Amino acid sequence: MTTADLAAGKEPRPMTRARPRHWPRALTTVFWFALAWGLLIGLWELGAAQGFLNDRILPPPSETIPFLLSGGANVGFGVQKTGLIDAVLVTLGRIGIGLSCGLGLAVLIGALIVEFVPARRLFLPIVQTIAPISPVAWIPFAIAIVGIGDPAAIFVVFMAIFGSMAVAAVAAFDAVPGEYVKVATTLGAGRLRIWLRVLLPGALPGIMTMTRMSLFGAWMAVLAGEMAGINSGLGYLIMMGQQMYNMKLVMSGIITIGVIGFLLDRVMLLIQGRVLWWERRT
Repeated sequence: MTTADLAAGKEPRPMTRARPRHWPRALTTVFWFALAWGLLIGLWELGAAQGFLNDRILPPPSETIPFLLSGGANVGFGVQKTGLIDAVLVTLGRIGIGLSCGLGLAVLIGALIVEFVPARRLFLPIVQTIAPISPVAWIPFAIAIVGIGDPAAIFVVFMAIFGSMAVAAVAAFDAVPGEYVKVATTLGAGRLRIWLRVLLPGALPGIMTMTRMSLFGAWMAVLAGEMAGINSGLGYLIMMGQQMYNMKLVMSGIITIGVIGFLLDRVMLLIQGRVLWWERRT
């Protein structure tokens, strides 16, 4: 708006806020991601070509990636034959069920601990004791109780993440400012409404972060279980590759774990951004 326009009586145009463009940041992230992995793969290939790396133990990408894409990553014969895709689906199913059960019960126990003083005194020491126990320690117990197969793997995942998730849920609920609860109480909100409108939304960022971290714990737990006696899934595929000294199969399984884990983490971040919509406005 110029001085002449103001003299002519023209009304000033409302100022509009330019929308931030996120695509340059996304392109930068993709660029550095591709550069980092390109350098790693290049050094891996160069080390194998120059003899610094034993290509029988660590096959170069020029051999591993074609083997992975060719569909040769499988073990067994006939009806016992297990391929990479089947192993991935089995492992993901176990992670999904175990993580869902662990998250649901952990939030419920955390809410009970926060709401009732006797529950805090009884349950909190138990979950604090369970939290540091390694997933591997639960494998013999799981096999003895439910046998070999999906139930044992799901049980291992559940026990591996339940304790730490319950402790984190209690911390997230306790971190909600008490002033919020006092204001809601003053306005006449009942206890259930306070939980639904104040405590759960206030603790949701911490719970989402807890779930994201627990996803990695679930991965490690189920793979440990599959390698230690649960004869199916990605962990079993890698262990069989090691026993057959098929290092291409081993590396294919490891690469698959890394790629799927990375993609799942991106999905979790996307869900977190959608669920915690109010944080995007700050």
